[in-house]
Amino acid sequence: MQRLLEIDILRGILLLVMVINHTPSPLRGITTQPLGFVSAAEVFIFVSAFLCGLIFSRRLPSGGVVELKRLARRRIRQVYIAHLLTLLFCFAVIGQLLGHQAPFYNMVHSYLQRPAAAAFSALFLLYQPPLLDILPMYLVFLWFTPQIMGMAARVGWWWVAAISLLLWLAAQYGLKQWIASTLTGSWLVVDLGAFNLFAWQLLWISGLFLGHCFQQNRGNCTLVLTKTIWSIPAGLAIFFFCWRWSWIPISSNLGGHNWLLDKWSLGPLRVLNFFALLYLVLWLKPVLAKAIRWLKPLAVLGRNLLPLFCLHVGFALLAVGFITLYNLPNHWCYLILALHLALITCASLLLDRVSNPLISGNTPMPPLHG
Repeated sequence: MQRLLEIDILRGILLLVMVINHTPSPLRGITTQPLGFVSAAEVFIFVSAFLCGLIFSRRLPSGGVVELKRLARRRIRQVYIAHLLTLLFCFAVIGQLLGHQAPFYNMVHSYLQRPAAAAFSALFLLYQPPLLDILPMYLVFLWFTPQIMGMAARVGWWWVAAISLLLWLAAQYGLKQWIASTLTGSWLVVDLGAFNLFAWQLLWISGLFLGHCFQQNRGNCTLVLTKTIWSIPAGLAIFFFCWRWSWIPISSNLGGHNWLLDKWSLGPLRVLNFFALLYLVLWLKPVLAKAIRWLKPLAVLGRNLLPLFCLHVGFALLAVGFITLYNLPNHWCYLILALHLALITCASLLLDRVSNPLISGNTPMPPLHG
């Protein structure tokens, strides 16, 4: 067994995009949602779920849900430790050392006002400072994945999809906000981050399903749409791409209907854009798989994504704080971005040499055929 080279390269690309997006500079205007109203975070969650679906579907017949729980607990432990270390940096450096400066204070003001309660809440993923909200969402999804895979094996994916759609619909009507308001009255510090996990689970379930399909079909995921129907997702993907770049006379500011494109609650138009783009990618998979291999050096980033992402979060918080504090001009922003990229690159090469299994999580994966 070996790792999926294409997936490692894709994860490396996603990390680079996140580094650029989280470091203030004019370059962000190019890398923020370059293919339409789809961000790197959506692709990251979907790809992570795809890998889980691929691996868990292979283990489920022989080991059952018990084996899936063992695999999930092992990965949860790795991610949780990495998240705690990032939180420790955030509280110690951003909070205690730099928190007297306004930009840094704004990042962790809840912690500085109630340190003990905020730290305790963060242990249970209830308090999530800026940029520290995607790993908690990943942890929650991973925790429920064995049960989801077991349910799909028993009653079929249609029931899983139906429940997922109902949760997504409830998210559009304020389910997360209701739960947060219910918890806010307690002594805990409740800040569940920007992502609405009740909406984003739709991407996770979809990724699990696609991973399951690839495993069942040994990497060959056949697309069954006719040429006439195929033109619909292709046309939608092109439409959203042109809309994103203002090449058509429709404003992306929908006023009172902005929820349709909302990133954090995964609005309906964003969902439509994502799946149209996904279908296009699957249809072009043989071509893209060959083309992406030219970016093979980026695979080293994907192989060590977890520790590199945590390192990136720490540097990004510092970069945003200092750029805001001193109102740095663009040439300084580009210099800081270059340092950020250099740090990630050097760290990836070092981690690849050390290959620490506790943090990097280099779990062997089957090759992706087709």
